[in-house]
Amino acid sequence: MPNGGATERLDAAVAEIMPESLELSHRVHATPEIAFQEHQAAAWTAELLAAHGFDVTAPAGGLDTAFVARWQGRASGPVIAFAGEYDALPEVGHGCGHNLMCSSSAGAAIAAAQALGRDFDGEVRFIGTPAEEAGNGKVHLIRAGLFEDVDVCLQIHPSDTSAAESLCLAVTEIGVTFHGTLAHASADPWLGKNALDAIVLLHTMVAQWRQHLKPGERVHGIITHGGAAPNVVPDRTSGAWYVRTPVDEDLDAMVERFGVMAEAAATATGCTVELAADPVNRCRTMLNNPTLLGIWRRHMATAGIAEDPIDPNAGSTDMANVSHEVPTIHPYLSIAPRGTPGHSHEFARAAGGEGGDRMLPDAIRILAATAIDLIEQPALVDQAWRELRGEGSGRRART
Repeated sequence: MPNGGATERLDAAVAEIMPESLELSHRVHATPEIAFQEHQAAAWTAELLAAHGFDVTAPAGGLDTAFVARWQGRASGPVIAFAGEYDALPEVGHGCGHNLMCSSSAGAAIAAAQALGRDFDGEVRFIGTPAEEAGNGKVHLIRAGLFEDVDVCLQIHPSDTSAAESLCLAVTEIGVTFHGTLAHASADPWLGKNALDAIVLLHTMVAQWRQHLKPGERVHGIITHGGAAPNVVPDRTSGAWYVRTPVDEDLDAMVERFGVMAEAAATATGCTVELAADPVNRCRTMLNNPTLLGIWRRHMATAGIAEDPIDPNAGSTDMANVSHEVPTIHPYLSIAPRGTPGHSHEFARAAGGEGGDRMLPDAIRILAATAIDLIEQPALVDQAWRELRGEGSGRRART
């Protein structure tokens, strides 16, 4: 931030919003809601922003649990958006820490707005983005135009390390359904065509495929329906697999290879197979913006947080799709001991406990300080856009 007075205003704003942000984090954590069902989390987050003077539009982008909150300055200028996720995982709850993501982004939006007042050119915006874990909510919101006038998008992700840069794999989900023929499993099994054999065969082939995957590629899945009763030859089974790659352009080839294996499993067992893969609703790889990373690292160092090496073991996120549309960063901040697995009960406990509580004020302050720098120095926004266009992405030159 450019001067001591602004720093003091931000510090005061962060301290003021912290109790409410912490309470939001705890409420969302205690009431986990899965993708597209985050009605309470979205409402609580929107209510907090509205209570601090933001203009809230809900729902937004054609999704019931998406919303937009705006704090506008005196004139047009950079639109800096904070993305906020709030969906949980089935059975695990907030094993990815999304309770901290909505509360840190909302807290940062409010803190930045309070520090800026209304005497600035631009806008502070919060976009509530549902269904990151399943359904790729941001992909829907991009197609609905919610990021069309955004200049920069910011969001943190809880982790077991702290790093400005994030690696993310392109991913798509493939639904599989095998159809066979019913028969009595003891009296006349030869009359049946076993759909369970087909899906087990596919599962085995995928396991064998893994030794031939390129570095960074991943394939993993589950059987969601394996039959109705042990004494009936199953005539229908189903499953879901994810295929991932660090190269966007390689995803289609992986989907094609998976399809060949599914057809082979069907042929071998006398069954038929249906595959469901959406060529549009998929996650891309992350484009980390160098200008934004530089600002983030400076404020991270000011907060006394040492940066860990980039984790080469990547997951996927629809925030990566946003990074192809507007300059974006998605840094990690540690809430748990190194080696704590994500999507686990251990990580969920950290997200709702001491580790998450300790991380939250740092996340709010660094996010807010980064946004204020961008609003007060529009040349940085222009520079970030030049970098994005240099990657071959970005819809437009910023005006």
